[in-house]
Amino acid sequence: MQIRVLSLALLVAAGSMSGCSDDFQLPNSSGVPTAPDGSSTSTTTTGETPTTSTQGTTAAETTAVDPTVEPTSSTTDPSGGGMCNIYDQDCPGEQKCTAYASPNTFIPEGIKCVPVPDNPKAAHEPCSVGPEGLGDDNCALGTVCLDLDYDGSGFCLPYCTGDSQNPMCEGNDTTCVKLFFGYDFGNCFKQCDPLLQNCAEGEGCYMDAIKVGGTGFVCLPVVQGGAEATFQDTCIGWSSCAPGFACVYDSLVPECTFSYCCTPWCDLSEGDGPCQDLDEKMSCIAWYSQGQAPPGFENVGVCGIPE
Repeated sequence: MQIRVLSLALLVAAGSMSGCSDDFQLPNSSGVPTAPDGSSTSTTTTGETPTTSTQGTTAAETTAVDPTVEPTSSTTDPSGGGMCNIYDQDCPGEQKCTAYASPNTFIPEGIKCVPVPDNPKAAHEPCSVGPEGLGDDNCALGTVCLDLDYDGSGFCLPYCTGDSQNPMCEGNDTTCVKLFFGYDFGNCFKQCDPLLQNCAEGEGCYMDAIKVGGTGFVCLPVVQGGAEATFQDTCIGWSSCAPGFACVYDSLVPECTFSYCCTPWCDLSEGDGPCQDLDEKMSCIAWYSQGQAPPGFENVGVCGIPE
């Protein structure tokens, strides 16, 4: 299976820069997530600060807010023709508002207006990135070409609509995920089931926030090297484990030698057996607090050492 590459820089930007260690939370044996100091925390089905659109779509904040920086969905950029807002798509004429970056990265350097090309590609269609890098593409208004392996081709990824307080995505099977520290805009990803791993080839079903317990799940491309990362292997967050595995704290995984390691998802209805086949100290720990699982996700668990 061909694995599409997601730059490790994205995980570093969304993790270490946003205070990843503060966002990760450990579920105890009852499935109720706890903070690193052991105190109980409240959870939701979609991350730490969810909102719900009128279309039934939820949005998960995936990066913590730096109190010294005001996140923004707009910017003034002299080379880009002025200020624009990704939610509003308020650029003049035949232009679109998009994030931009230098070639060979998709970590944004800013937001600006760029021309909408003739015969643009629609959301999720194959696209191409020009010599100027991220933002220089042939995608339609409201989308950006995500080139994961820097070969000049990718797919058109939709931006979230609505506004900062109520970001939305089309349909009821997608979620708005804010990937980048310091930027208020988000992108729309398909929701999925971690037990079914019902995503496209080259993707896996992963949590939609940098935390353990109570999140939603979205299809994400597998990080470079992640396709081979399974039980007890080192990971750095989100999609850095093989599909079917979650990246969690070392205290959950026996003989984990790094801060975070991969461990498999498990089905609560099957009991602890599949987890104990890997290590007798592990159990299948409920991902959601009792009564908090969304319909169809009541049996989602992760193999780990109960506290």
